[in-house]
Amino acid sequence: MANPEEMYQCQTLNCGYIYNPDKGDRKGKIPAGTKFHDIPDTWRCPICGASKAMFKPLAGSGSVLEENTLSTQDNSTETIKTKEIKEDGNMKKYRCTICGYVYDPVAGDPGAGIPPGTPFESLPADWVCPICGAKKDDFEPEA
Repeated sequence: MANPEEMYQCQTLNCGYIYNPDKGDRKGKIPAGTKFHDIPDTWRCPICGASKAMFKPLAGSGSVLEENTLSTQDNSTETIKTKEIKEDGNMKKYRCTICGYVYDPVAGDPGAGIPPGTPFESLPADWVCPICGAKKDDFEPEA
């Protein structure tokens, strides 16, 4: 049985598909035993069609549970657990009004080089929705 560090979960809104290397992906013609890192970059989530970049490991490096280093107001750094970021009321999620994708600052947008812990307000002006390509102006805070 695969370890959680070897399983990857789609981070797209309302998907949550988990790639298990023990099973592979019959729809995508990925044979059982294929590690996530060995899947071609052109592979898509069999449920929602998201790119490989929208997946995070269930545990370990790069996972939602990973410890993150964030800069503090006095320019020092502190290491905190992602759970603590979620509890910070200043880290609001934003929903794309075009496709429904939710930008979660806890997860960031690794496919675009946005690290976990990046507030929506700190995203570059040219950042776009990883699903539909909508601009930042097309996002609104989640209630």
